[in-house]
Amino acid sequence: MVKVLKRSSLELAVDFEEIFDGASVEEATQKAHSQKMPSEFAKASITDNKLISAKIKLIGEENNGSK
Repeated sequence: MVKVLKRSSLELAVDFEEIFDGASVEEATQKAHSQKMPSEFAKASITDNKLISAKIKLIGEENNGSK
């Protein structure tokens, strides 16, 4: 058996959706506004992707005893 490793570089367009809560509308809105990156709890939907590059290389061979 032969094993290969594929490394791909993709460019993605992603829509994120996340809920913020607070004691008031202003507080929840401020939390949403000040966030720089979506948290791990955000719902993500990939809307577009583009393959930049892909490389495949041999990483191992399994010998079956035959020569």
